[in-house]
Amino acid sequence: MRRPGAFEDRYKMAATKPTKVERARARRLPSRGQPGDAVARIAKAVVSLLASEGPGAVTHRRVADAAGVSLASTTYYYASKFEMIADAQKRLLDDYVEAFERAKRRHRAGEPVVRDLPELVAKLVKNATGRHGRDTLAWSEIMLNCARDPRGQALAQAWYDRLQAVWRELLVEFGAEQPNALVNPAIDTVVGLLFVAVSLQLTAEEVDDLLDGRRPLAAISARLLPARAPSSFDSDRPAGRSRATRGRIIDAAVTALETRDPAGLSFTTIAQRARLTNAAPAYHFPTLEALLDLANEEVTRRMVGRSIAMMEPPPAEKVGLAFAADLLAAIHIRGVLECGAADLAGYSAWLNAARKPAHRAGVSSAFLQFEAAFAEYLSILSDGASGRHALLLMAQFFGRSVRMLATGARTVDLAGARRDFEGVIASIRAGTHPVLDA
Repeated sequence: MRRPGAFEDRYKMAATKPTKVERARARRLPSRGQPGDAVARIAKAVVSLLASEGPGAVTHRRVADAAGVSLASTTYYYASKFEMIADAQKRLLDDYVEAFERAKRRHRAGEPVVRDLPELVAKLVKNATGRHGRDTLAWSEIMLNCARDPRGQALAQAWYDRLQAVWRELLVEFGAEQPNALVNPAIDTVVGLLFVAVSLQLTAEEVDDLLDGRRPLAAISARLLPARAPSSFDSDRPAGRSRATRGRIIDAAVTALETRDPAGLSFTTIAQRARLTNAAPAYHFPTLEALLDLANEEVTRRMVGRSIAMMEPPPAEKVGLAFAADLLAAIHIRGVLECGAADLAGYSAWLNAARKPAHRAGVSSAFLQFEAAFAEYLSILSDGASGRHALLLMAQFFGRSVRMLATGARTVDLAGARRDFEGVIASIRAGTHPVLDA
């Protein structure tokens, strides 16, 4: 005998039973409460895309493809590109801080990973182009991307605050006499060295030679010269009006790189900026990538010209430490405030060389010009400064500039420039370096 209501129960079950399409969709959708490894895979994909192509490649669809998850998964956990990059940044920082914590614990236990500050710096820079190459390149891109958005600047401020705390503790472990005064110069010097090493993809041996002063940057860079591809700007295209048009297009691309997020660039937007027809860029350049490659070369050249112009001419006679510190701080602050957006494009062009070997010779040439300018600056203090000292001061200068731009150039941080530089150049005048000769 049929139980009363049995048909109705079966009807309700059938009516509410998911369809085949709905079951498939449910399998693709992650559970917010039990994400499994989906979020970790997404974060790893974000880091990989940042390292291989830069922030412009980070979209929900590209990340989903790289992570091997559905598009629904990325949009479910991350409402925006900013959230994806912010999570990747936090994970990189957590890993970095944990590594420092382990180093501190082992140092206290008498089993140090590194014995002192110079050894730590060398290890960090060598790892940047070795075992941690992908993460370092991704972190560098994140820092530059943070500078473009107030939310990103807040993230970078929190990142550096945490980084400064863990570095300060480690400097105490190393027995630094003035850990509070040394922490920012140490971090800035390392960041600047990371940008040099990553851009040129230096080997571990080259990093050791560079930091120890056994080989100058010019000697190490010599291997890069054959890698430079001929510039298509100097190709067999007709001269005259055609060449002038190509120049206008490149100039428009440079301006676009210096004033906006590169992810939004296209032949159309560049043509509009150059006040040309939409078809003009495609006629003169085979691909957008080819055009942007030339634009990045020009960005680097202009950055060198701006920076060196600010440093020239140096005083005709030797000056005291106080004036030298004032001078370098003024140059630094002017660069951050007057040329920040353009310099961000320059730093991005440096990182682009890490992915494109043909660009490393041009970036290396820029580094050598900067190094020569800093050597000339040091000559106003004494005749004893070495090329190694010029390179390390250059690294601190650019590392500090990256920190200021990424964190929004807070007044209190800009005000510390003189103090940070004075301690370092005082040591250099005495023939040592407070970070690499500690």
